[in-house]
Amino acid sequence: GLSRRVELTPEWRNFRFGFVAKTNENNARLSFSFGGSRIPIHLAHVELRPGGRVGLGKDESIKDGSVALFADDESPGRTLDRMCFLAETEKGYFDGMRNFIKNELSCKALVTGTIVFGPLGLYAQSDMDFIDAHAYWQHPRFPGRPWDGGNWVISQKPMTDYPSEATLFRLAAERLAGKPFTVSEYNHPAPLDAQAECVPMIASFAAAQDWDGVWLYTYSHNSDSWDRETLNSYFDIDTNPAKWGFMRAGTAIFRHVGIAPLNTVKPVILTNSPDVLAGLAELHPKHDRDMFAALSDQAGITRQEVLKVQLAAAFKHRGSVKSLRVSPPELAWSVEDGKGFYAACGRGAWVYTGHAARFQASTDGKTVISAPAFVALAITALDEAPLDRSQKILITACGRCENTGMKFSKDRQTVGRNWGGPPVQIEPVQGTLALPKGRWICHSLDPDGLPTGQVPVLYQDGQGILKLSPQYKTMWYVLERGTK
Repeated sequence: GLSRRVELTPEWRNFRFGFVAKTNENNARLSFSFGGSRIPIHLAHVELRPGGRVGLGKDESIKDGSVALFADDESPGRTLDRMCFLAETEKGYFDGMRNFIKNELSCKALVTGTIVFGPLGLYAQSDMDFIDAHAYWQHPRFPGRPWDGGNWVISQKPMTDYPSEATLFRLAAERLAGKPFTVSEYNHPAPLDAQAECVPMIASFAAAQDWDGVWLYTYSHNSDSWDRETLNSYFDIDTNPAKWGFMRAGTAIFRHVGIAPLNTVKPVILTNSPDVLAGLAELHPKHDRDMFAALSDQAGITRQEVLKVQLAAAFKHRGSVKSLRVSPPELAWSVEDGKGFYAACGRGAWVYTGHAARFQASTDGKTVISAPAFVALAITALDEAPLDRSQKILITACGRCENTGMKFSKDRQTVGRNWGGPPVQIEPVQGTLALPKGRWICHSLDPDGLPTGQVPVLYQDGQGILKLSPQYKTMWYVLERGTK
């Protein structure tokens, strides 16, 4: 809680420092560190006492405007006042800019400010036309110089395996009750082995939470290489089958309501204080940007609950709202022996991501995956109909995705500048999938989306069974309903 540098003199001086210890410790130690000089240093009357924090300093006055924004040893009340001042200043700026754009410039477009930065950040954005947020799972880290293309790492962690760390729940907590909500930047970077989970997970979760818009960052950073056939960055999706290959499925899931919103909206009040801003200012330092932690602190909300209800933050009491939508989706997320499985099943789409070993048990035996180790799978209606009445269904399945000749480090956490060359390759999925009711004709598709050959559909007791296999060299299968 305390680290301070002081300049010493040949005369005795008194020093006083206030601080708040950040943790409990039965064997704490107070350390004094001195420079390399041979001049002797004398200490006397070293004491630790409670208190030591001040409001206004001797040379500060509110009347003459001499109060510093930050001060040493400031009292909790002073810290609270500063945070309220900064939040009011930020909100005043955003509200003023919105009014200028809407009223003076007569702009008819929707206006937002910036993304949500904790409870006070949400307060500052609360009068915008909509609330926006960003999130990245396992964003690359740069141990040396920022954005050094030769020195970076990405932890090989599927988000499916780590629901307690997942970005999706934090995003859900950044939505403000009564306001449209968008996510204008989202991605799971290449060359993450599990990057194929990105689109099916964000599309299905956003659909169930009834968010208003989702954008992946980004289509391409290049403006002059439209014929590029390799992955060349962490976030570009234009040549990444693990992302771009799921976009048609994502459209069916999110835009065409293949997965409908959950029936109940649960606003969670952020503070019970009659002074909302002061209450938020007290909450903000405890959790910083982590809005889910803030809501959990206030209302005990759990991640498993968020799989059943739409979540939103609120500044004042709002009761839960239930709609009359039929057939709400079913979302499930679990981890066993370190291996996760995520499922979202609606009338017009089924989404599964996880380890092959988990598929059979988690899908009641309807889907059995033998390879690869980690799989993203989406079954989506292409005609906006329920799956059991759809005339055309797309199956998208993918494991890993990487360039030819990509050179990984031993721990697979980086390729440095060794991104390899064309073509981009995927791990095709091998297994069996139980199909919706009906008689089906199936074709595999080539990278251009054109049929390459018919895939047999087997029937067991009237149930159609599709065998996914590497022999078809595809991540796409199209089913068309046949006649009896």
